[in-house]
Amino acid sequence: MVIFLVAISLCKNFLRREILQRKYKKVYLDIKGKIIDGTFKSGEFLKSEMELAKSYSYSKDTIRKALSMLEFDGYIQKIKGKNSRVLEYGRFKNSLSNLQTSQELNKIEKIDIKTNVISLYVVQGEEEIMEIFGVDEKIDFYKVVRNRVLDGESLEYEVAYFDRRIVRFLNREIVQNSIYNYLENELQLKISHSRREIKFRNATCHEKKYLDLGDYNMVVSIENYVYLSNGTLFQYGITSYKPDKFVFSTMAKR
Repeated sequence: MVIFLVAISLCKNFLRREILQRKYKKVYLDIKGKIIDGTFKSGEFLKSEMELAKSYSYSKDTIRKALSMLEFDGYIQKIKGKNSRVLEYGRFKNSLSNLQTSQELNKIEKIDIKTNVISLYVVQGEEEIMEIFGVDEKIDFYKVVRNRVLDGESLEYEVAYFDRRIVRFLNREIVQNSIYNYLENELQLKISHSRREIKFRNATCHEKKYLDLGDYNMVVSIENYVYLSNGTLFQYGITSYKPDKFVFSTMAKR
């Protein structure tokens, strides 16, 4: 009897959490949608938590959770003693804790990133790349150079190397569309994780050529080491971003 009552209590608690989660996700998605479509303008202040609670007919706790999600994702800034302020939504968001392709980001963020293939060829004997992969000059690599454009503006420049012992074939069509989609669905490779190093530095001549930097002479540069589930490094590259158009988000816990 006691076990039965405990089971009922646990079930009720689970249902309460599920209902609460659905409620604050609904508020989150509604406010997020209004920020994206311009209903809520950059710099504008949202209503107070109390007013939002009345507007949505939910508790303040539900509203508070929704606002926390919006702040974490970079849509608002919660200001102590004031209402939450809408942040500029002209920035393309990339999470440091996820490996996402531009196609996946297009779907998630409801944007239209276009990929341009600048070059695709095989290289061999590059000392820096041999050292990174721990190989000799007998091993060759695909070198992929691309840039990505959002709303007619080139915001991302990428140079990536793929170990041809693992990625045996690439062509322009695959590189244009999605390399990861090909690797995971066609080659059945299990991509596990990446190690990333972020730098703020002066732009190179190639970055100046293929990025619309405007008055900026700096880029945000991410050095990327990508591994399979068995721990094998199969990709190394550097992706550079126009600094005023990108927000990188991650979660830090104590």
